[in-house]
Amino acid sequence: MKRKIALLLSVALLFGFRPPKKNENNNQTLELDKALNTNNSLLWQISGNGLTQPSYLFGTIHIISTQDYFLGKNVQKKLENSHELIMEMDLENMDIAALSAISILDSGKTIKNYLSDSDYQIIQTFMEDSIGVKKFTFEQFYARLKPFYLEQLIYIKYLGQDKESYEDNLKKIADRKKITVSGLETMEEQLQFLEEIPIAVQLKSMIKTIKEYSSETARLDALIKDYKSENLEVLSKAFEAEEDTIWNDKLLVKRNNNWIPALQMKMEKKSCFIAVGAGHLGGAHGLIALLKAKGYTLEPIASN
Repeated sequence: MKRKIALLLSVALLFGFRPPKKNENNNQTLELDKALNTNNSLLWQISGNGLTQPSYLFGTIHIISTQDYFLGKNVQKKLENSHELIMEMDLENMDIAALSAISILDSGKTIKNYLSDSDYQIIQTFMEDSIGVKKFTFEQFYARLKPFYLEQLIYIKYLGQDKESYEDNLKKIADRKKITVSGLETMEEQLQFLEEIPIAVQLKSMIKTIKEYSSETARLDALIKDYKSENLEVLSKAFEAEEDTIWNDKLLVKRNNNWIPALQMKMEKKSCFIAVGAGHLGGAHGLIALLKAKGYTLEPIASN
């Protein structure tokens, strides 16, 4: 299950964004919202530990079908009243050429170099029959992609033609309100985390997705349903149940710990709206637990 979240977490790399506008400071003092009596919310209020204004933590899913997309009124309100929108990546300095180069296998290889003939044929047939990629196109381009990116394209195709990006839409709101936008890591840093996932692990994930396509997409549908119902507890358990722990260690745990010092520094100075993949929020190593361990009060609040 977490593999699909990991894929959706990285999709932000594929979206372009407009240049930032000059920030207009919002000096109003924000009052605390009443906490919900459940932890099932995608929007969390951060206060205490010397903060003079609260900040907010919001869990996204980086790409979702238009029919499933939603953004609560309170989520938009908290963003509009914040001084800075903080997302996972510095999207103002994206290098699409570098992304394209790093997504290709080394030394002119294709995935055929890593697979048995039977598994390669299964993948090639699947791409033609289910995704609509002809054999020649697959062999000349798609087979040269690292398995992570190829699997990502499979899920993007599954989500349909009309899709939404939470990061894109949140940034549009921030730009309209002239709110500063920043990232917790550069594109190069995020790509490096992806590079730390061994090719063998990527292949295992991709082959499982293709061979068990019906059940895997059914799980993805269930995940999106849980996201729409803001069932953070179920989502967190799904991430923790992933059999390949390297996905969790490299893409979630390590990055979460890296982000804490930067978040602390920013929240001490201003009210921040932090929007990261929902997979980063819950669990023992999630941002909610890590920020609580630093002395902050985190409370779930209504998103609508």
